[in-house]
Amino acid sequence: MKLIRIHCHTDLNESLTTFNLEIHPDLLELYRELGVIAVGEDSVSAEDLRRLQKVIRLRDNLGVNTIGASIIVDLLNKIEIMQDEIDYLRKR
Repeated sequence: MKLIRIHCHTDLNESLTTFNLEIHPDLLELYRELGVIAVGEDSVSAEDLRRLQKVIRLRDNLGVNTIGASIIVDLLNKIEIMQDEIDYLRKR
């Protein structure tokens, strides 16, 4: 079985993120079709890779199906954005 190995090394907001991910090409294509990630010129953004990692973790560790895991990650992201907005408005 041929796997795609993805390496991510970022330094965003002074916090270093490093992880490796091995994934079957067909599964990577499924994630692209579902909108979990966007693949452009054989590259994936660091943000999409973090999102993909969360989806895979939900699927593997909690038994959530791929579509459900994608929805959960989207909702958690929206909650985080709304919480940031609430915090900002409280400080005003």
